[in-house]
Amino acid sequence: MLRTLAEIGKRQEIMRLLILYFSGTGNTHYVAQYIMQRLKHLPIEIQVQSIEQLLAEELSKFDVLAIGFPVYECDSPLFFRKYLDRLPRVEGKGVFVFCTKGAFAGNAPRCNLKRLMMKGYIPLGAACVGMPGSDGLPFMQKESWIVRLAQHKNYDKLKTADHLAQRMESVLCGIANGKAIESYRSKLSLSISGLLLDWLWKLLYQIFSNYIKRKFWADEHCNGCGFCVKICPAKNIELNNKRAFFLDHCYICMRCIHQCPKEAIQIGQATVGKFRWRGPKEDFNPLNLQSQSKKVNVSED
Repeated sequence: MLRTLAEIGKRQEIMRLLILYFSGTGNTHYVAQYIMQRLKHLPIEIQVQSIEQLLAEELSKFDVLAIGFPVYECDSPLFFRKYLDRLPRVEGKGVFVFCTKGAFAGNAPRCNLKRLMMKGYIPLGAACVGMPGSDGLPFMQKESWIVRLAQHKNYDKLKTADHLAQRMESVLCGIANGKAIESYRSKLSLSISGLLLDWLWKLLYQIFSNYIKRKFWADEHCNGCGFCVKICPAKNIELNNKRAFFLDHCYICMRCIHQCPKEAIQIGQATVGKFRWRGPKEDFNPLNLQSQSKKVNVSED
């Protein structure tokens, strides 16, 4: 049965919106907070949580979801998809999807909306927000023009995220005025160019990721602080003789290499002395994603 806000109000006072995301290096975290700031004037409860903070089984208590992720090979990351697979089935609840991309997103929003539809969610809108590619930045010289572009971008005005926030406000206000969520159902747009290029990007990304995940190591600047161990969502890092040691199930989220306080984590020799990205405002701290709630093992199958 599809619901209006009046029906929701029979069991709780206000609508509950969850902005749920995964962020390796801070881009998607920033966009999630950005969207929240543009909706916080609405008379609804808004929570912003990482999948590292919230079990998939807990999501059914929210009325509307906004799901965010970084694009990996024209899709959400595999571990993120496994998280979505664990979502309980719902009936008549709405969902928005947003992703962050450094280059090409392909049909990533569509693919994930389809997955959520299989869980009973109604697709309400989607957006791809262009952000610096944190997978390429650690290979860049600190004074390169690409790094300068990333550092000097105006992150206080993200047009695509603004459009999504406007769409979200329109939908949420419409529901508040008695319209059914179903009346806001979005069509799943299909990118023909995405279909043609998805396979190429997937192939290139797989070659890239399979190569570099074997190349992570900690150089002589590593002091064994264990910060990388604490923040790795894949639980792929251990300390061995006070030196970071990498296992074989890396997500390629790039969190460790960008966050190491000594810049000691490298990918082969190609990242030595190169740039490190700590989010659009240079303040991303992934420990905060774990301290606000119980830790959730996102590496769980």
